[in-house]
Amino acid sequence: MSSVDDLPIQIKANRDGFILVPDEKASFQAIMSFVEQRLTESQEFFRGTEMSLDLRSRSLDTIEILSLNTLLADKAQVKLVEVRLSEDVTFFPHRSPSREDAPVKTPVLPSCENSPLIIRSTCRSGIRVESLSDCVVLGDVNPGAEIVAVGDIVIFGNLRGIAHAGAKGNRSARIWALSIEPSQIRIADLVALPPRGNKPTPKRFEIAEIQEDLIEVITL
Repeated sequence: MSSVDDLPIQIKANRDGFILVPDEKASFQAIMSFVEQRLTESQEFFRGTEMSLDLRSRSLDTIEILSLNTLLADKAQVKLVEVRLSEDVTFFPHRSPSREDAPVKTPVLPSCENSPLIIRSTCRSGIRVESLSDCVVLGDVNPGAEIVAVGDIVIFGNLRGIAHAGAKGNRSARIWALSIEPSQIRIADLVALPPRGNKPTPKRFEIAEIQEDLIEVITL
């Protein structure tokens, strides 16, 4: 029988819900399989709860975090409310930026090229943000604001400004947002402008990616 230390991810209870703590040596596939199994076995127990993700020992990239978030929501309507990246860096995927959040005035690059840049507020007109890896925005990107990232761009809000993912030529980079209605989007060397007219509201996320040398927007 496996001990707690052998599990690919531990699910710990606290007064606010649950904390997910991935094992530092576990593969992402093993983590996802274990979480899916636990949610299936105890769906009613976990349904509608809130969970935090502690990545201080075992990091996940942006796509992996989003995949785990989708699994939690689809299987048991679990809300991922906090992601702890290090002792002093935490972001809150479902928190709306408050008036007390400091506006972004100048781009601040992460100290490590593999670390995502976390923007904790809405990016307003005149703001240009640059990231050496992925960029996560906890708010909207308004018209007149620009986000440039070497990796993916993930916006927990609406994209209405300019977003350029894969800025150094990575055509596999993606742009994620609750709604993509930009003045312009770019992925690597390709540029796309939004179509005119109204469009239906996406169910969860919209993703802009390159398909056959064109930037396409798909809805989850």
